[in-house]
Amino acid sequence: MKKATAYIAILAVTLIAVTSCELETSGNGKLDGFWHLEQIDTIATGGVTDLSESNVFWAFQHKLLELTGNTTCLCRFSHADKSLVINNPYRFDRENGDEPLADTELLTPYGINALEEHFTVETLTSSKMVLSTDRLRLSFTKF
Repeated sequence: MKKATAYIAILAVTLIAVTSCELETSGNGKLDGFWHLEQIDTIATGGVTDLSESNVFWAFQHKLLELTGNTTCLCRFSHADKSLVINNPYRFDRENGDEPLADTELLTPYGINALEEHFTVETLTSSKMVLSTDRLRLSFTKF
């Protein structure tokens, strides 16, 4: 009888511990993760910029996008269905305080040409992503 009571007590404590914990998920699905920007196509001219040998990355986690390359920038984003909106960009500088960006100079190497950029999500799988605006098409591989 004591063993049964002990098992019930352990089970009760375990159930309380599990139900009191809340798992937080981002809801970003396949978007979350570390993406290597491999190519930028200019739609109007057909120009292609090959970045496959570069160190230009986009990293999505929860509601934050980190852009890394020559400079690191942080942005907020929202993603729903075939839409990705990137906004509120900052230059990453933990020592002196992150600096809000007033222009797109630091963002253009990442294929972002507006302080609030609206992308169409053409492709999003567990390994490939293609984003486009009316000017550019960006191709990524998940790293």
